[in-house]
Amino acid sequence: MLRKLVVIVWIGLVLASSSNTWAKGKANACEKIIPNDLKELTQHTYPGYQVVTLPMLTDVGQKIYSKDRKGGCPGVAKVRFFAKNKIDYALVLSKSMGKTHLSNLILAKRDSASSWALIAVETDIQDAPPAVLVLRPGKYTGDDADGRPRTLESPNEVLFLVGYESWSIVYVSTENGIEKVWLSD
Repeated sequence: MLRKLVVIVWIGLVLASSSNTWAKGKANACEKIIPNDLKELTQHTYPGYQVVTLPMLTDVGQKIYSKDRKGGCPGVAKVRFFAKNKIDYALVLSKSMGKTHLSNLILAKRDSASSWALIAVETDIQDAPPAVLVLRPGKYTGDDADGRPRTLESPNEVLFLVGYESWSIVYVSTENGIEKVWLSD
């Protein structure tokens, strides 16, 4: 009887250890996408924030993101936002605020071979953490901040920030800066 109990406890510890390792591996997969110097800069600039991972999304958000993306990281997107020949990084950084989260959409643009410029695109989002995705160049029609219909056009890739079950926004780089339209609310 004691031998069975020891075996059961041992199996439980092994399973708990392996699932914990798996969970850490999944969470760290997001951070592996980000270059080390950019990771250090964001950790220094946004202390207490972390890159949004799949488990941080709502249950519905996890299902939709997993179905659509089949892997990847909801808090990191490589994007050719400002120019077709240059890769930028879009990061959703979030920190827990009790029952809700405070999230920011940050764009990281290479200033030089050894330096990044961080651009706060959207800040202080108080909701479940959103996901960031990349959409093809093209025309995107939605509502502006005043609720009026507006179309933005981009020759480069655009950012799509989505709060699953709630809202979504498209961000486009234009000659006037970074502009957005709300696709749903």
